[in-house]
Amino acid sequence: MAGLTHSKQHLHLNYAEGATRAWIAWSIPALFFLYEFMIRVMPAVIEGPLQQELGVSAGDIGLSMSFYYYAYGPMQLVVGVLLDRFGARIPLTIAAIVCAIGAIFFAMASSLFGLGAGRFLMGFGSAFAYVGTVYVATIWFPGRRIALISGLTVTLGMLGAIMAESTLQFLVDRTSWQSVMVGFAALGLVLAAMQFLLVPRRPDWFMEHVHASNTAGNTNYPGVLACIRQVITNRQTLLLSLITGLVYLPIGAFAALWGFQYLTTVLHVSKSDAGGVVSFIFVGLAVGGPCLGWLSDHLGRRAVFFRLLTGLGVLATCGLLLIGPGYGPILMISLLCLGLVVGVLVLAFPMAMEQNPCYARGTALTFVNLTQMLFAGLGQWSVGLLLDLEEGGVKNATHSPSDFRTALLLLPAGMLVAFILSFFLRDPRPPHAAD
Repeated sequence: MAGLTHSKQHLHLNYAEGATRAWIAWSIPALFFLYEFMIRVMPAVIEGPLQQELGVSAGDIGLSMSFYYYAYGPMQLVVGVLLDRFGARIPLTIAAIVCAIGAIFFAMASSLFGLGAGRFLMGFGSAFAYVGTVYVATIWFPGRRIALISGLTVTLGMLGAIMAESTLQFLVDRTSWQSVMVGFAALGLVLAAMQFLLVPRRPDWFMEHVHASNTAGNTNYPGVLACIRQVITNRQTLLLSLITGLVYLPIGAFAALWGFQYLTTVLHVSKSDAGGVVSFIFVGLAVGGPCLGWLSDHLGRRAVFFRLLTGLGVLATCGLLLIGPGYGPILMISLLCLGLVVGVLVLAFPMAMEQNPCYARGTALTFVNLTQMLFAGLGQWSVGLLLDLEEGGVKNATHSPSDFRTALLLLPAGMLVAFILSFFLRDPRPPHAAD
């Protein structure tokens, strides 16, 4: 115990003496998270050209793009283990290189297989970005600052999404989507070098703290399988995962792929403006997420926010599909509200941890995140399949406004199911009871 106390004092002393180093240590992985969000939503801008150049159906494009999430989601179950085992420096460096390789695969692709392989590699590498950034923050910042740093990290991710949606069309119009992907590959390699050179190794005082924590009577600490079993047999956690997966659909299916085409085809928004309009979702998420987190902590309530926000989500998604061209203010309000609705997911992670014993809380967090990513991938594919169904399976079809409205009924339907399920969601027991 004396060693643990000394370690904590040393941790505080190191932060007091090296605040600049702490911010640098966090900022490089945070830039990687910004980059990761840009490549996550990039298909929204190039979906149309891809479908035309390859002569494939919307369902084919949706499936190939969704491979990003099929890599990202399952990797959440092992990212934490790898970071604990090797620290952040080497895993984050390799992850950025894998993203760069995926971007090259994507740029050189001449088939759906190549596109899917590129997206899979980008998703594999991207899985390390957010968790790795927060992991670095837990080492170099005192505990009272972690919530602030996590919030700043999320804001950077939303900034990456806004930048991607609003600027990539400009670049694609003046070069090509292949050139843009080569640029992403080069940027990934630069970030890999920066992380290898600038992200510090885990310091001795941190490793002493870990050793003291692991040897303080934890001789029978549950293994990985026991943690997974605890989470998947917890009905409230499964319910929470299902709700959050449905709530994430406006990001995964709309903002990250089909929203750009919906705005240009149905609402007659110009291509140069469509990306900026879609980014209103991320503005709502960037502003609403931290506010909801603060309010939930202040009131000590979580479940009620899921009921309120999913109800608002039903209205916002219905409004998005019902409005016509020329209703710009209503469109932007609907997208901002959708961002606010998705912001409720910031409550899902602490709620999942509070629903489970302390030994399984990390597993619960990654399980909820995994579910969101899998729903995002399935949502992208499902919308594409519904578009094909409307066109009788014709490849390279020009989809009509009614096709898009019908296919995107998936959004209000999913939000309605989430709203109904939210009434079965219960606030976790107090922390001392959950332990």
